[in-house]
Amino acid sequence: MKIRDAKDFWSGIMFTAFGLGFAGFAQQYDMGTAARMGPAYFPTVLGGLLFVLGVIIILKGLSSRAPETQVDRFHFKPLLLVLGAVIAFGLLLRPAGLLVALAALVGISSLGSSDFRPLEIVLLTIALALLVLAVFIWGLSMTIPVLPAFMQD
Repeated sequence: MKIRDAKDFWSGIMFTAFGLGFAGFAQQYDMGTAARMGPAYFPTVLGGLLFVLGVIIILKGLSSRAPETQVDRFHFKPLLLVLGAVIAFGLLLRPAGLLVALAALVGISSLGSSDFRPLEIVLLTIALALLVLAVFIWGLSMTIPVLPAFMQD
Protein backbone atom coordinates (compact mmCIF):
# COMPACT_ATOMS: atom_id res chain seq x y z
CA MET A 1 0.00 0.00 0.00
CA LYS A 2 1.13 3.48 -0.82
CA ILE A 3 0.62 6.42 1.51
CA ARG A 4 -1.21 8.93 -0.65
CA ASP A 5 -2.29 11.52 1.92
CA ALA A 6 0.66 11.69 4.29
CA LYS A 7 -0.99 14.31 6.52
CA ASP A 8 -4.01 12.10 7.19
CA PHE A 9 -1.90 8.98 7.55
CA TRP A 10 0.47 10.43 10.16
CA SER A 11 -2.38 12.20 11.98
CA GLY A 12 -4.12 8.83 12.21
CA ILE A 13 -0.96 7.21 13.55
CA MET A 14 -0.75 9.93 16.22
CA PHE A 15 -4.43 9.47 17.18
CA THR A 16 -4.10 5.70 17.45
CA ALA A 17 -0.95 6.02 19.56
CA PHE A 18 -2.57 8.52 21.94
CA GLY A 19 -5.74 6.41 22.09
CA LEU A 20 -3.80 3.28 22.98
CA GLY A 21 -1.71 5.24 25.45
CA PHE A 22 -4.73 6.66 27.29
CA ALA A 23 -6.59 3.36 27.32
CA GLY A 24 -3.49 1.43 28.41
CA PHE A 25 -2.53 3.89 31.14
CA ALA A 26 -6.07 3.87 32.53
CA GLN A 27 -6.01 0.10 33.06
CA GLN A 28 -4.13 0.49 36.32
CA TYR A 29 -7.34 1.92 37.82
CA ASP A 30 -10.71 0.31 38.54
CA MET A 31 -12.95 0.24 35.44
CA GLY A 32 -16.36 0.08 37.08
CA THR A 33 -19.55 -0.20 34.99
CA ALA A 34 -21.55 2.19 32.83
CA ALA A 35 -23.92 2.78 35.74
CA ARG A 36 -21.13 3.16 38.29
CA MET A 37 -18.05 4.40 36.46
CA GLY A 38 -14.64 3.92 37.97
CA PRO A 39 -11.64 6.18 37.35
CA ALA A 40 -10.54 4.10 34.34
CA TYR A 41 -13.89 4.17 32.55
CA PHE A 42 -13.77 7.58 30.87
CA PRO A 43 -10.09 7.47 29.74
CA THR A 44 -10.58 3.94 28.41
CA VAL A 45 -13.68 4.84 26.41
CA LEU A 46 -12.13 8.09 25.17
CA GLY A 47 -8.90 6.27 24.26
CA GLY A 48 -10.88 3.61 22.41
CA LEU A 49 -12.79 6.24 20.44
CA LEU A 50 -9.55 8.05 19.64
CA PHE A 51 -8.04 4.76 18.46
CA VAL A 52 -11.03 4.04 16.18
CA LEU A 53 -10.92 7.58 14.80
CA GLY A 54 -7.20 7.16 14.14
CA VAL A 55 -7.74 3.91 12.23
CA ILE A 56 -10.40 5.59 10.08
CA ILE A 57 -8.07 8.50 9.32
CA ILE A 58 -5.20 6.10 8.49
CA LEU A 59 -7.42 4.22 6.04
CA LYS A 60 -8.50 7.53 4.51
CA GLY A 61 -4.82 8.45 4.02
CA LEU A 62 -4.17 5.11 2.31
CA SER A 63 -7.24 5.34 0.06
CA SER A 64 -6.61 5.46 -3.68
CA ARG A 65 -9.06 8.36 -3.93
CA ALA A 66 -7.11 10.50 -1.44
CA PRO A 67 -5.14 13.43 -2.88
CA GLU A 68 -1.37 13.09 -2.76
CA THR A 69 0.06 15.31 -0.03
CA GLN A 70 3.29 15.50 1.89
CA VAL A 71 3.93 16.50 5.48
CA ASP A 72 5.66 19.86 5.83
CA ARG A 73 8.95 20.16 7.65
CA PHE A 74 8.45 20.31 11.42
CA HIS A 75 9.53 23.58 13.05
CA PHE A 76 11.08 22.97 16.47
CA LYS A 77 12.09 26.58 17.21
CA PRO A 78 8.53 27.98 17.63
CA LEU A 79 7.49 24.92 19.64
CA LEU A 80 10.42 25.26 22.03
CA LEU A 81 10.00 29.03 22.37
CA VAL A 82 6.28 28.79 23.22
CA LEU A 83 6.94 25.93 25.64
CA GLY A 84 9.80 27.90 27.18
CA ALA A 85 7.54 30.96 27.49
CA VAL A 86 4.96 28.95 29.43
CA ILE A 87 7.67 27.54 31.70
CA ALA A 88 9.11 31.04 32.24
CA PHE A 89 5.62 32.31 33.13
CA GLY A 90 5.22 29.59 35.74
CA LEU A 91 8.65 30.21 37.22
CA LEU A 92 8.31 34.01 37.26
CA LEU A 93 4.73 34.30 38.55
CA ARG A 94 5.42 34.19 42.30
CA PRO A 95 8.75 36.07 42.56
CA ALA A 96 8.26 38.61 39.74
CA GLY A 97 4.49 39.03 39.74
CA LEU A 98 1.77 38.63 37.16
CA LEU A 99 2.68 41.62 35.00
CA VAL A 100 6.35 40.68 34.57
CA ALA A 101 5.51 36.99 34.02
CA LEU A 102 2.88 37.92 31.43
CA ALA A 103 5.30 40.24 29.62
CA ALA A 104 7.87 37.43 29.53
CA LEU A 105 5.24 35.00 28.23
CA VAL A 106 4.23 37.26 25.35
CA GLY A 107 7.78 38.41 24.60
CA ILE A 108 9.38 34.97 24.52
CA SER A 109 6.56 33.32 22.60
CA SER A 110 6.54 36.13 20.01
CA LEU A 111 10.12 35.20 19.10
CA GLY A 112 8.71 32.00 17.60
CA SER A 113 7.23 33.89 14.66
CA SER A 114 8.68 36.34 12.19
CA ASP A 115 5.28 38.02 11.73
CA PHE A 116 5.20 40.01 14.99
CA ARG A 117 6.44 43.57 15.22
CA PRO A 118 7.66 45.23 18.46
CA LEU A 119 4.71 47.66 18.61
CA GLU A 120 2.24 44.79 18.21
CA ILE A 121 3.99 42.83 20.97
CA VAL A 122 3.80 45.80 23.38
CA LEU A 123 0.13 46.45 22.56
CA LEU A 124 -0.71 42.76 22.93
CA THR A 125 1.09 42.60 26.28
CA ILE A 126 -0.79 45.65 27.59
CA ALA A 127 -4.17 44.36 26.35
CA LEU A 128 -3.55 40.89 27.78
CA ALA A 129 -2.40 42.35 31.11
CA LEU A 130 -5.56 44.45 31.39
CA LEU A 131 -7.74 41.47 30.48
CA VAL A 132 -6.01 39.17 32.98
CA LEU A 133 -6.20 41.83 35.70
CA ALA A 134 -9.91 42.39 35.01
CA VAL A 135 -10.83 38.71 34.97
CA PHE A 136 -8.57 37.07 37.55
CA ILE A 137 -7.67 39.83 40.00
CA TRP A 138 -10.72 42.11 40.03
CA GLY A 139 -13.43 39.74 38.76
CA LEU A 140 -12.51 36.48 40.51
CA SER A 141 -10.55 38.07 43.38
CA MET A 142 -7.67 35.61 43.00
CA THR A 143 -4.66 36.17 45.21
CA ILE A 144 -1.96 36.20 42.57
CA PRO A 145 0.91 38.64 43.11
CA VAL A 146 0.55 41.38 40.49
CA LEU A 147 3.83 43.20 41.10
CA PRO A 148 7.32 41.86 41.91
CA ALA A 149 7.90 40.80 45.53
CA PHE A 150 10.12 43.79 46.33
CA MET A 151 7.33 46.21 45.27
CA GLN A 152 4.60 44.57 47.39
CA ASP A 153 3.45 46.12 50.67
